[in-house]
Amino acid sequence: MVTETLREELLRRQLADGWGYRSDCGQAALEPTCLALLALRLQNIPAGTYGIEALQRLQNPDGGWPAFNGDREACGLTGLAVLTLNTLGQPNGIEPSIEWLLRSRGREAHWLWKWKFRTTDTRVRFDPGKFGWPWQPDTASWVVPTAFSLLALKQSFPDCRSARVRDRIRLGVAMLFDRACPQGGWNAGNGVVYGVAMRPHLDATAIALLALRGERHNDLMARSLAWLRDQAQVCAAPWSLAWCVLTMDAYELPTGWAQERLEAMSLDELDDTATLAIVTIALDCTTHGNPFEVLT
Repeated sequence: MVTETLREELLRRQLADGWGYRSDCGQAALEPTCLALLALRLQNIPAGTYGIEALQRLQNPDGGWPAFNGDREACGLTGLAVLTLNTLGQPNGIEPSIEWLLRSRGREAHWLWKWKFRTTDTRVRFDPGKFGWPWQPDTASWVVPTAFSLLALKQSFPDCRSARVRDRIRLGVAMLFDRACPQGGWNAGNGVVYGVAMRPHLDATAIALLALRGERHNDLMARSLAWLRDQAQVCAAPWSLAWCVLTMDAYELPTGWAQERLEAMSLDELDDTATLAIVTIALDCTTHGNPFEVLT
């Protein structure tokens, strides 16, 4: 497959209000819309403009974005939406979203939940004083929304950061380090549950490492990156392999072998539009830039 073919397929799947997860789905969703816009960011075509306008219309008045068109409650992919608009040079609407990100936090940040996790609910092992971002309001922090939120804040404030922004980034980074799996890498939420070490997930590990790019390198990051590189060698899932490519590219590791495997996949394996988009971005990242890279 070549990226031109993939972009043509993305354009074919576009809806009036963005992109849905499947080609036969009539409901636009935030994640495939953001990833499709990033995959098409180099194309000077009206569809890109329409997609940006659709993304901006999807935004809630409080600055957050819902997961699906028609939903009211903002979700943990708001950071991905901010990153997308930043990358596309479309700052309109970002200020209230930054405020939303700075306000949003996992419920363990509340004193009552901190007390609960430290005294009675000990099934999971983590420090509730180190919190990130949840998938939905009033729920605990999770790895992927925390990573996307960190990427959005780091890219929105590459140099000059207020104390409030610095503190929120610091807490989010601390949460990721605290929730890592003992062997390295990240699961969806916690590294240890009921005293059992959880197995890391490739996509969560890749996205977490992208968010941690630029932080002081440590043994955990080194173990996680080594685990990701090894697992990518045998990964057959295009979604996970594409995220591995983007992470390895950000950390200046060779990616050609993984990109060749992505190129060998057929469109039948990319029925999910979010996967189609992230594969397109991964195939193009070494040539036209990696939108998920935090410059240091």
